[in-house]
Amino acid sequence: MTEGFIARPPLSRPAPARGEGSVAAFWSEYCRRAGLPEATPYQAWPFGDSPELAHELVELVLHGPKRATAGLLACNERNPADAPRPDGYSVVTEFDGTPRCVIRTAWLDQRPLREVDARFAWDEGEGDRTLADWMAGHRRFFSRECAALGIAFSDELPVQLERFELLYPFEAALDPVDCGPRIVPGWLPGAIGAIAAMHGGFYAREHAFGLFFEAKVAAECAEFCSRIDPARDGLWLLVDAGRILGSIAIDGAAAGGAHLRWFIVADEARGGGHGRPMLEAAMAFCRRAGHRRVHLTTFAGLEAARALYERQGFRRVSEAQGGTWGTTVREQRFEWSA
Repeated sequence: MTEGFIARPPLSRPAPARGEGSVAAFWSEYCRRAGLPEATPYQAWPFGDSPELAHELVELVLHGPKRATAGLLACNERNPADAPRPDGYSVVTEFDGTPRCVIRTAWLDQRPLREVDARFAWDEGEGDRTLADWMAGHRRFFSRECAALGIAFSDELPVQLERFELLYPFEAALDPVDCGPRIVPGWLPGAIGAIAAMHGGFYAREHAFGLFFEAKVAAECAEFCSRIDPARDGLWLLVDAGRILGSIAIDGAAAGGAHLRWFIVADEARGGGHGRPMLEAAMAFCRRAGHRRVHLTTFAGLEAARALYERQGFRRVSEAQGGTWGTTVREQRFEWSA
């Protein structure tokens, strides 16, 4: 069983031997390949408090099921710059500063240690993945952290819980081990083609759309991906076993408020309950990004999608015959406002 898991560097450690240059170059290469502005903020840190633990845990991210981590809130309050940030990017390194991967924070919560649940322990992906194993290891580690902070350990101490998704290297992000379907934020290789293929195939079969529609999706999605600003825009992909099986995007540069686009789940994943968390992830991002209004365009007859939109607070504001997608349908516009 591994012990000593924390979200950010402990209170003291030797300076990384490799320095910042290696991390900066790694981040620059990721931004180049992912189409992100190189000035996008990021943090860099290793897991754990020893070279052995740092290596073991980053390997669990790259080649195993680790998609969560936890730390004492008191440590973040002592070192605010090291605290995880909503939607924040991180370069995870070895203990000596060698960069290994890029992750992005997907979820943050704070609660007393005693209230951490079995689902979170499972997502940490360490030991036997049970809550009992997780709690035993973290109590030992947090006791040491408390001694360093000069505070008493208790199960009532608040902890910072973080779920994240692996973004880079791309091959590891696309084909994670023992993770099941994941909602991964940001572009991955093949995303534009997969989004166009899912839309083209489904709407041709179910609604007689044709080349015009598929080409429009591909062109507009490519243009969007080439200009994504992570402070304003978002793209989320449903990924499982090396395949992209769903997508949703928020275009924050659109006129009239943010535009929700390309929301689809592939045939083989439909009915698995993936649509709701994908839409929830997109709308949670809109709130954090300060988008006061969000709109989407669709057409009559897509009842399952309409129900999801309405549960998220969207309301239909217009409906009329139109040919925006190359086939005449009853086009609808839905809007959400904060």
